[in-house]
Amino acid sequence: MAKKTRKKISRKMVCIICGILVIIVVLTSLIFAFSKKETNEVLQATKTTVNAINLENNEHMHVEEDASGDKVPVPNGYVGSSATGENEIDTGYVIYEGEEEVTDSNVADEQKSRNQYVWVPVPDISKFYGTDANGKKWGKNYSFSSSTSSSYDEITGTKPFNWSENNGVMTKSSKTGYREPGVVPEDPSTAYDSDSRLKTLGLGAKTTHEFLNQLEKEFNNMIASVEKYGGFYIGRYETGNINQDTPVVQKGNTNISSQTWYNMYKRCKNIRGANTNVVTGMIWGNQWDRTLMWLIETGSKTKEEIADDSTSWGNYNNATFEYVNSSGSTATKNENSSTRIPTGNAEYTKANNIYDLAGNVYDWTMEAYGTYFRACRGGYCDVNGDYSPADSRFYNYPTGNLSSLRLSCSTLY
Repeated sequence: MAKKTRKKISRKMVCIICGILVIIVVLTSLIFAFSKKETNEVLQATKTTVNAINLENNEHMHVEEDASGDKVPVPNGYVGSSATGENEIDTGYVIYEGEEEVTDSNVADEQKSRNQYVWVPVPDISKFYGTDANGKKWGKNYSFSSSTSSSYDEITGTKPFNWSENNGVMTKSSKTGYREPGVVPEDPSTAYDSDSRLKTLGLGAKTTHEFLNQLEKEFNNMIASVEKYGGFYIGRYETGNINQDTPVVQKGNTNISSQTWYNMYKRCKNIRGANTNVVTGMIWGNQWDRTLMWLIETGSKTKEEIADDSTSWGNYNNATFEYVNSSGSTATKNENSSTRIPTGNAEYTKANNIYDLAGNVYDWTMEAYGTYFRACRGGYCDVNGDYSPADSRFYNYPTGNLSSLRLSCSTLY
């Protein structure tokens, strides 16, 4: 059964939308609810495709191996974790900023003090982006469902969202529907991405045309990286310290909401610090969708847990679980209550080593919608899980700084 309720986020919502999982990218090189047997076949096909990529050390990255001996590209200035449960691609291969080894003996401290990312394989790049008749690349975004209808992919429960493809040529179903890369300057009363507004925001581009070109270049660089390396890195936690120029992706942060899309777009770029081997930025919608597909493919989550009700693994009003509060004490989040929790402080909300893809606070993404909205994903802590599961799309003005929004997600290319 295909839903979905998609609506503008009310300014009365309690939990904030500042969430952005940050994505780092190795730049200069351009860079299931199924049986165990079927799940293993999908994973093996993924590994075969990704391993076919010839990964070799270069000046910007080095090759490491996970616990199963599969190769993983790791940007220089980062190290793959050796801690139990953090060094297997199928369950979430974690990298830490810095070069000090991460082991069982120091992992608890390192999680709170170093930025972290999780590797997401992309075995079939043709499902990740498409090219239209004019040669422009677009993200392939998806709707999710637990339906057994033949229109949905049997394994991941997905079908194209606002696009179609014929003979390798992609067409957007609606020019004002959810899309990426794109700008939102058209409404005369707001003109969010207009020349006059962009001149004051410090985003790099100062005109609508320049900003569109900038977003397209960033998107194309990300795509080139995913093609070269066979995947991307997603921020392990909701981005923290978001009211500062340089945010973090670390465990236990409480500064995760009430920032505009513009502020987060700009600040996510600073997470990389002085490391020129990577680029950090707000997550693209196709990366969000690919991450959810990967959770289903690995058997971490079912189609129902992604598309119907994410209460079993997300911080929603109707969920109850234990977490560590801002004082460092173990607390219980009660059912039918709204409690925003610090980043990564509840194992209940973890999926393949990524925390809070479902619930807690919404995530800003790079997707544009309509003539003056940006897309938010994942749901938040003040609604029932079946109302806004992990795949849900909502939208808000890019100048909105609601308490239900979190910082964006980061990725590596």
